[in-house]
Amino acid sequence: MYLESGSLISGRYRIKEQLGVGGTAVVYKALDEKLNRVVTFKALKEEYIDNEDFVKRFTTEAQAVAGLTHPNIVSAYDVGREGNICYIIMEYIDGPTLKELIIKNAPFTNEETLGVSLQIASALEAAHKNKIVHRDIKPQNILVTKEGNIKVTDFGIAKAATSATLTADQMGSAHYFSPEQARGGFVDNKSDIYSLGIVMYEMLTGELPFDGESPVALAIKHMDEPLPDMKKINPSVSDSLVKIIEKATAKKASQRYRTAGELSADLKRAIVDQTGGFVRENVVDKSSQTIVLTPEDRRAIRENAEAHRKKTPSSHTSHTQTRPSSQHKKTRSEAERERRRREREAEEEAASSRRVVFGAIITGVAIIVILTVIIAVLTGGNSASDVVMPNLIDMTQELAEKSAKENGIILEIEQVESDELLGTVVGQSVDAGTKISKGDTVTIQVSVGNGEVEFPDLVGYTMEDAQAALKALGITNISFSRKQSSNIASGTVISTKPEAGKMVDIEDEVTLYISISESENMVEVQDVLGLSESEAVKILEEQGFVVKVEKASSDEYPEGQVCAQSKDGGFEALEGSTIMIYISTGAAETTEVTETTTEEVTEATTVQVVENNAEVVATYSLTVPVTQVPSSDSATTVKITEVGLDGSETTVYTQNISKSSFPYSVNLTGSGSTYKVYYDGVISAVHSYDDGGLASSSYYIDGKLAETTNY
Repeated sequence: MYLESGSLISGRYRIKEQLGVGGTAVVYKALDEKLNRVVTFKALKEEYIDNEDFVKRFTTEAQAVAGLTHPNIVSAYDVGREGNICYIIMEYIDGPTLKELIIKNAPFTNEETLGVSLQIASALEAAHKNKIVHRDIKPQNILVTKEGNIKVTDFGIAKAATSATLTADQMGSAHYFSPEQARGGFVDNKSDIYSLGIVMYEMLTGELPFDGESPVALAIKHMDEPLPDMKKINPSVSDSLVKIIEKATAKKASQRYRTAGELSADLKRAIVDQTGGFVRENVVDKSSQTIVLTPEDRRAIRENAEAHRKKTPSSHTSHTQTRPSSQHKKTRSEAERERRRREREAEEEAASSRRVVFGAIITGVAIIVILTVIIAVLTGGNSASDVVMPNLIDMTQELAEKSAKENGIILEIEQVESDELLGTVVGQSVDAGTKISKGDTVTIQVSVGNGEVEFPDLVGYTMEDAQAALKALGITNISFSRKQSSNIASGTVISTKPEAGKMVDIEDEVTLYISISESENMVEVQDVLGLSESEAVKILEEQGFVVKVEKASSDEYPEGQVCAQSKDGGFEALEGSTIMIYISTGAAETTEVTETTTEEVTEATTVQVVENNAEVVATYSLTVPVTQVPSSDSATTVKITEVGLDGSETTVYTQNISKSSFPYSVNLTGSGSTYKVYYDGVISAVHSYDDGGLASSSYYIDGKLAETTNY
């Protein structure tokens, strides 16, 4: 099952577009409407939803990953389930995968490979310290931002999957599996290190070390075959990287780097040492001539020597002990000198290693150069502080602002008259190709148009998204018509008038045809003006509408006749919806008043002073919808105000409402044309009325206008 564009999940996540399909999940770009930010929506494939054990493990891992905070790990924001949709919400990264860059740019230079690998190793080190093993490290799961930063994603998903699932579905993953993964053995942090070693090999050569026609064939090669000679493919590979990769991809896990931190340390050494002499095997041969002593080894030697001296009787405590000969003295003295010499060599070697690591750290310029080279590969930039001015002319203002942000450029917008389309960039103060510094300000000229715009292709959009797209172009005169469709999701645009690509004046009326399901039915409302109440009710009810009756004064229609209806005759309305009809009470009474006085307001009328005459405005029974379900589970204070002609607001309703009571509506008696709905003091909706009938509704999210519907 795939989610359609416009779908709203859990009342919060609006699906925008599908980004890709993996072995276990489908990935979408979505909008978190609660926080108004773009996110990655990752939904489990349908075949795994019924596997409760899989879903439980998937959810547990996702929650664990959500606790990881690291600059090289894609953040996990939320995990949830709605019906048969099990999902994770993650940070959205607008950039390519490392796999895409390998295909485009490999073989990488030694510096580029080190820059990328250091960031991946840093991410793994953070995850492993939190007892999380990735299990599916591959270039497809490594994202690269526009600035050249590495982001590792898909933590935990591989663990939730069974080995059978992975080997059957993920041929791409099998190219990076460790030998223990390939044979279904125990998997720990060293498996991630092996996979990273394969990724490094691929970056440096542009090729995978092992290939096969099936996951089984690949597994056998990972277990049995040695890593191919990288230098035969790319002679420029440094010896240090060759040795690091060979250690990281050792067949036996015990011979690999024990931690990602150890791997990071050697990668840093490789920045300044191309020979790789610092890369050491884990198994130390104690019988060899030279033994590399760690600080712990040296401490143990000292403690053992001290204990031995305490146990050995001295000449002062043993009168029967034979004095050693001069030859014995010499042997003991030589042994002592040898011991001190070996300790001194060990200290010097350790100090040398520390100097290499310290040198790699303090020469931050070297690391900056590495990352800068990566940025240059990705974006064509020249340095960490310099950027090349992009060509923004002919872009939309939105795209120009996005491009400027990615390049660290500040834009100033100047609106100019032009024959170009509304919102098109027609000029820029800095020529394209000019080198400028990040943070510089550039002025662009944006066309205000000539009153005409090109009508966009809105087919497939939700009604709300289509309306927002038109308003961005300046088109506000929008009407809606509904049509049945068996193959297009209900509530989405199936056609428009005018068609996409046509030039339209922004003041012209446009029509969006919205899909409804076959179970829904649109009916053309019959005009019942001038009919009696009983006749009008009978006709409309026979059409399938629910009819509500209210009274209103009218100068045009005599008492007892229908003088207004909420949906005009000739327009379509959804079968089963409510139609309001208003029965005339006759002409409204008018009262003469002086210039500065206002007559007493009766229950049925309100008086408004206009110069020397009083205009009597009829009151109506209004239904104000309170439809948006609040996010908070606690009681929400709902307040409705009536907006006066001078913009002042008068509270006409206030109540604490529990979340379970939404949505609902409030019946009021009033003469105003605009009513505002507030949730806990924050604007939620504005409803406008025409002759007592609902004319339009504007809805807000977090106090910001989200959509407007005209009725």
